[in-house]
Amino acid sequence: LVVTGASNVTGEVWPVAELARVARRHGARIALDAAQLAPHRPVDVRALDVDYTVLSGHKLYAPFGAGVLVGRSDWLQAAEPYLVGGGATARVTDHGDRLGVAWSAVPERHEAGSPNVVGVHALAVACDVLGRHWEQTVEHERALLARLRAGLATVPGVRELALFGADHDRVGVVSFTVGGQDVGYLSAALSAEHGIGVRDGAFCAHVAVHRLTGGDRALRASLGLGTTEEHVDRFVAALRALVTEGSRWDYELRDGRWAPLNDERALPPFLR
Repeated sequence: LVVTGASNVTGEVWPVAELARVARRHGARIALDAAQLAPHRPVDVRALDVDYTVLSGHKLYAPFGAGVLVGRSDWLQAAEPYLVGGGATARVTDHGDRLGVAWSAVPERHEAGSPNVVGVHALAVACDVLGRHWEQTVEHERALLARLRAGLATVPGVRELALFGADHDRVGVVSFTVGGQDVGYLSAALSAEHGIGVRDGAFCAHVAVHRLTGGDRALRASLGLGTTEEHVDRFVAALRALVTEGSRWDYELRDGRWAPLNDERALPPFLR
């Protein structure tokens, strides 16, 4: 059973420990995708009782593209390597019509190629820093999230997406639709006219988003360590202005994406 720790669509925290108990009753192993959860909350693998946990370094503010797979060493030792190559192979032998391969022990067994030493170190540093400041991080995010949701509630037509309900625990992510508005258009205008970046579309979760929106796409606003109250207020004000007053610029569809018309008189100096 593979579950997410926090939805990248709604931000809601999933009942992982409860799901693990269900998996145990049916003799199933359970894998936790903690990529969306780990940057926002501490992840206790033992308390959650999961067999595998995966997370991504870049979502933890770590550069250089390293990730993590945590699992029982005996199960990982029994698994065939997903990627093969130097390091994963302990020995290759020639048997005439075929080659024989003896795989390395874990962790090298599943880390073919040159190790990403810099990426792993950067990930370790990021985990260490976050681990020493969880109380402040969680409180900071919860306050901003409450401010964001309260602000969005004042924008006409906004409807938040939720799987478990409005009061369910969530990390700093809010996805929503705006009645009568094209989310791609709003995203383009927020970026071009206000310097605000949000995500529009289905967020690599097409089935979930289409079910929650009735077949449409959505906008997603995300909070992080660098987000401030001023950022939240500026975003809400910009969205409200776009919805109630319209955009100041003209836009056109280019290869399926909205973009400002190529009129230099409408662009600020740094974009001319």
